[in-house]
Amino acid sequence: METKIGHATYNFSLTVFSGPVSKDYCLLISSFSRIETNSVVLIKLGNNEVLKLIANNVHTGQVDLSSAYSSTVTAPTRYPVTTTSTVISTKKIDYYSSIYSLNQEELNKIENNGVYKIRIEFANTYNEKSWEDDKLGKFIRSAHEALELQLQQPNTIEQGF
Repeated sequence: METKIGHATYNFSLTVFSGPVSKDYCLLISSFSRIETNSVVLIKLGNNEVLKLIANNVHTGQVDLSSAYSSTVTAPTRYPVTTTSTVISTKKIDYYSSIYSLNQEELNKIENNGVYKIRIEFANTYNEKSWEDDKLGKFIRSAHEALELQLQQPNTIEQGF
């Protein structure tokens, strides 16, 4: 799920690290806006309870951002001639990915009460957003259901080889 929060755009996803006897769910948040190591995310639920998540892993990568510059030129001739040229260039910019562990109790609280506000730490300030319709909570709930279905499917190295 992608959403604008404050002056930044964030991408949310849910993943699970599954072993023979355990499942560890994590909320992944990524953005072009800086996310610091040990960054804090506050999630306000529909029952006004606040979950405090701390990033336990932040990765900074670089991606190519293309930008187009156009210019208009009028040639000095008898007839006014206007041409437009476009130059496309790319530059490397930082892209931040962070992982926030969600235990089963926190995941249940999100699914049962919904998410109506989020605050993401940004340097010495924060970006925040409120939702009237539990947009993030619904996304997490549907992602959790999809992951649980995938985990029920037998997955062996020989399958489909």
